Amino acid sequence: MESFVKFETINSISLITIDNPNKKNAVSPDMIEEMIKHIKLLEDNRDIRTIIIKGEGNKVFSSGYDISSIKEDYNDQNHPLIRMTKCIKDSGKIIVAAINGHAFGGGLEIAISCDFRFFSKNSIFCVPPAKLGIPYSYNGLKNFINCVGLSNTKNIFLTADKFNSDDALSMGLANFVSENEKIIDDAIDFCEKVSQNAPLSLEVIKKSINSFQESQVLDKEKKLIIEDLIKNIQESRDFIEGRKAFQEKRTPNYKGT
Repeated sequence: MESFVKFETINSISLITIDNPNKKNAVSPDMIEEMIKHIKLLEDNRDIRTIIIKGEGNKVFSSGYDISSIKEDYNDQNHPLIRMTKCIKDSGKIIVAAINGHAFGGGLEIAISCDFRFFSKNSIFCVPPAKLGIPYSYNGLKNFINCVGLSNTKNIFLTADKFNSDDALSMGLANFVSENEKIIDDAIDFCEKVSQNAPLSLEVIKKSINSFQESQVLDKEKKLIIEDLIKNIQESRDFIEGRKAFQEKRTPNYKGT
């Protein structure tokens, strides 16, 4: 089976490249499984201190989760993206996203789950489920709120607008903005600097910081309401229309039913 993810090692850095050019580096469940497996295998590798995730080329980091892979029976426990973001957060390695180009939807969610994010100056990001007529997971929304706050999350999701690297920096979505041709080198230099710190300290500090975010739990009643709303969307005509319009490359005609 052809692999759309590449792995290489540069000194103490593991470089993961999303390499699916025919679909603008969209990520599928199989690709996500490959990345999860690789990150978990590195946990006991003391020679690897940091991980960089990037997209092949310099135009697209990832166009998002492959919409043809969306299943109606996915929930917040078994969705590949949720498992991927959890793997990144649970890893003892410092993980950096080098967003070398556009990042949409699930591709952006992978990036915000990383510990640090480099954006290239030509980066554009967007989360389009409101335009596609599909829901977004509670855990996914929580990841965005933890990263950029409530107001910015509403702006990103409810407008479904496209934003640039300056917007990412002002929102706190980007830690650094690099020249387009220097982003990978800048990310490598940063990782080499971080790698000089004590690995055990890095791991415990990362996990301690992440534990504060995870302690913000939605109460059971509200979570059930949200789950019912998501189910209603998945059973709606608009849900079918959104996917059909995307595949036919036309503007969807939503009816609210």
